[in-house]
Amino acid sequence: MEFPKCPHHTGNFITMKHVTLISAFWLLTACSHQPEPEAAAAYAPPAVAAIEPAPAAPDAPADEKAALYTDATSSGLLSPEQKIIKTARIIYSVDDFAAAKKRVAGIVSKSGGYILAESQHGDGTEKRNQLDIKVPAAAFDSCVDRLTGGVARLDEKSINAQDVTAEYVDLNARMTTRVATEQRYLEILKQARTVKDVLEVEAQLKSIREEIEAAKGRLLYMDRQVSYSTIHLEYYQVLALSMPEAPGFFPRAWLALRNGWNNVLGLLINLMGWWPLMAVGVFLFIFIRRRWRKRNRSLATA
Repeated sequence: MEFPKCPHHTGNFITMKHVTLISAFWLLTACSHQPEPEAAAAYAPPAVAAIEPAPAAPDAPADEKAALYTDATSSGLLSPEQKIIKTARIIYSVDDFAAAKKRVAGIVSKSGGYILAESQHGDGTEKRNQLDIKVPAAAFDSCVDRLTGGVARLDEKSINAQDVTAEYVDLNARMTTRVATEQRYLEILKQARTVKDVLEVEAQLKSIREEIEAAKGRLLYMDRQVSYSTIHLEYYQVLALSMPEAPGFFPRAWLALRNGWNNVLGLLINLMGWWPLMAVGVFLFIFIRRRWRKRNRSLATA
């Protein structure tokens, strides 16, 4: 293509003008295809996660607890060891109260246990001692056998075993879930930007942590009950007059005199409780007696 020529360097001027236009067009085209900076493309304002209330923990049905136990056991989170709480109740008679007390203390000590509570009382007919004993679960059966062996008369011996395995597994699984929820809320707390969000997350964390502490306390209590069995022991020495366990003649005679006097005092005290009826009786007696005397005087004067 030929361009018109000026008399004074016209061809060169047109050529430089077109070159300049082509260069400018190329630069604009190249700039329009440049990629955005990586930082600008990847930047997004951090969004605060939605705050939801902690999930409720209603009591699960028996089939769900069984499934929970199976899943937890198969996943290795829990041991399939059973949790059994054993208790026993023993009542028997002894010939020598002091010797029996010493004997029980020795058996409990050798079994590795301890006496949790003791209550001793008596009257003129018997002496009685009630004890709550804690012994290791492994020594429970042997301790019960030794306590009941060779007693004068066994009135009661009952053993109860309570299986709390399902409750223990369910409670432990709930606590594990709460711990995981706590971690999620901690992550949410790091992303919170306003005071309101922070306060809401902290309120949920407080509730969850209280549930975790309560579950830990309950688990520790159950572990304690499982590891240490309870024995409710009650033994007594009879001092009644007609019983073969009573002491000799003179002590029995003294008991008879004392019991007779106590019976008289008891009768008087009981009669004092009937004073309104006694007052009515005395009033009627005086009234009838006066009427009777008045009638006899009338008959005598007639």
